[in-house]
Amino acid sequence: MYLSRLELNVRRHETMRLMVSPQVMHSAIMASFPSFEGGTDRVLWRVDNLGPSTYVIVQSEKSPDFQHMVDQFGWPASGQRWDTLNYDQFLDNINNSQIWRFRLAANPVHSVGIPSQKGRRGKVLAHVTADQQKKWLLDRASKFGFSIMDATSDVREPALEIKQRETKQFSREDRRVTFSAVTFEGILKVEDADLMVDSMKRGIGRAKGYGCGLLTVARM
Repeated sequence: MYLSRLELNVRRHETMRLMVSPQVMHSAIMASFPSFEGGTDRVLWRVDNLGPSTYVIVQSEKSPDFQHMVDQFGWPASGQRWDTLNYDQFLDNINNSQIWRFRLAANPVHSVGIPSQKGRRGKVLAHVTADQQKKWLLDRASKFGFSIMDATSDVREPALEIKQRETKQFSREDRRVTFSAVTFEGILKVEDADLMVDSMKRGIGRAKGYGCGLLTVARM
């Protein structure tokens, strides 16, 4: 497993087109894996804005070659490179009771049943408010192997923030795709290390091919 980071030059016209379309970003990232055979490998990605810089973070089973993305969306004349680290050793060292800062881009949704269609899966709808979106993650955290810590010992308020909320839209096979993308940050405690690592590898929630699902952690 590999974790990679590439800085994007957001002043380039090509990069702005990339940023507004998850479909274009997905295609560009998948082109970084020459041996990719549709659907055999899990590739997760997320766009992070850190200060004045914008990065695409990619988790993959194979090491990527981002040269074509540097040429189109970076600073090729500068000899720009990207960072790739072997992620397996890091993941192997995640243990129960550890406390980490985390960042997660996710697509919080819920299913609403249709009375006339009993026994069938309900319609999937996006959570709209920030409180609903936070509750979505708080309610499901244990299924992913962790819990959200309280912000302080005095105030029982989850150490969970929403850093960005946006509606993504793009065209795919002559239809319009729309979904909500939410970037969460906070502090978690590992409750089941094996389950959490598996969740990190598989991705969390829906829209995994379009910039959602990638959970990363960092030391406090």
